[in-house]
Amino acid sequence: MSTMGHVLRPLGMLEKLYTARQVLGIYNSVIITATYMVLSKLESDSLYSNLCTTIPGLLHSHPSLGCYFEGEDTPEPKFRCLNTIIVEDVLQIIDIEDREGLAQKLQVFHDEQWPIDKKPLWKLIVMREPQVVSDTSICITLHIAFVYHHVIGDGLSGAAFHASLLQELKNIEQARQDPQEAPKAIDIQLPVSLIEPIEKMICLPLSWPFLIKQVVQEYAPRWLVGTSSPLWAGLPVQTLDRYPFRSRVRLISIPVDGVESLLKESRENNVTLTSLLTAALVSTLADALPEAPRFIGTTAYTLRRVTGTSMKDMVNQTSAFETNYSADFLDGIKKNSNPAERVKSFWKTAGYFHAQMQDELARCPRDNLVGLLPYVSDHVKYYQKKIGRAREATWELSNLGVFKTTQGMEPGNWRLEDMTFTQGAQPVGSAFAVNCVSVQGGPLTIAITWQDSVVHEDVIDTLAHGFADLPRLLQHECPI
Repeated sequence: MSTMGHVLRPLGMLEKLYTARQVLGIYNSVIITATYMVLSKLESDSLYSNLCTTIPGLLHSHPSLGCYFEGEDTPEPKFRCLNTIIVEDVLQIIDIEDREGLAQKLQVFHDEQWPIDKKPLWKLIVMREPQVVSDTSICITLHIAFVYHHVIGDGLSGAAFHASLLQELKNIEQARQDPQEAPKAIDIQLPVSLIEPIEKMICLPLSWPFLIKQVVQEYAPRWLVGTSSPLWAGLPVQTLDRYPFRSRVRLISIPVDGVESLLKESRENNVTLTSLLTAALVSTLADALPEAPRFIGTTAYTLRRVTGTSMKDMVNQTSAFETNYSADFLDGIKKNSNPAERVKSFWKTAGYFHAQMQDELARCPRDNLVGLLPYVSDHVKYYQKKIGRAREATWELSNLGVFKTTQGMEPGNWRLEDMTFTQGAQPVGSAFAVNCVSVQGGPLTIAITWQDSVVHEDVIDTLAHGFADLPRLLQHECPI
């Protein structure tokens, strides 16, 4: 067992949300997976040894890898430093048949509960495909999954980890040392310090109109304020004995030529790729659910630009905002009957979202949803009271952007093929989540994740086809 160290700091208000979810067993992990083609023979012992060798450097670059939390069921949980990390707690190599098995493995990883006995809040799972041997070459595909608790990092943190891992592997290659016997435990070098929580770094002011609106939505009786418009958001929140915690993952890959086309089209229409992907999501879902009265989309974004935190750091500084798609808005999408009208509708929807996003970013950090967290007195009860209620959002979308590699960043025989960003089931969250990430000069991977039974699989199939067909649709090459 990894041994206990000193207290680092109390958890911040955003971090407490994720420890409360752990207490209730309703959220487990974020996973960023990097897929590499290794153009050489790669023995298991050598791979394991090299990955072990990277751990001290990773701990130095990202101190939160050397901590855990305690008191998650108390009002004031705390981060503690680990003195030692047992390697088998954080490193595993397994075999898979091919890439088709990746989504299934990710589902399993997402459903694993984090231990509460003073162990690290992360692990590295390497999925190895069978070696391919020809007359002139040997190659092997590795899917390296960084699995971590949301309390120590947001999506950008996973990308930062993989950049550090690449650097450590490159350092090993340059040292030209023979593989060493893998240690069973690694001591953590003190001192260790964590980045301060958001509320210690910036002020999150709330205007009275914004605060009153949120309080009325949350607490005012329906007889006083009336009922809100119906919303499609999958099945209502239920206890885990009725809808067990079982994550589902669907992966869609858009090849590099399709990505370049989408980026070009987005620039020409003065919107971001996130705006275009949101438009695809809204339009496809409106077609899949013609009776749906309304959608609410939640879009995650980073607060690092206002806190000044580097993109290279591991920390959770995520916020989000909501966009409403009314019945009238959806009717305008559904009436489009030919490809030209459909594409015009896409850009209208993308422009609508883009304007909302720009307003949110211009206002930030004022009237930010994170600024409401001090008003949550009991985080566990905050989630428990959602049981039996309709979900508050249709989807959550998060786009990490492009993972960029520079010349010589990868070890000599390693080639980064793509990346995948996934989250587990969200029993009290939106009906499903859409997570996106791409690699420079490579494909864009879109992951749809949802809790089993909450959304019908036919809906997910339609969404997956909608994303995959997007480049052709914008060229009028895809039938309606």
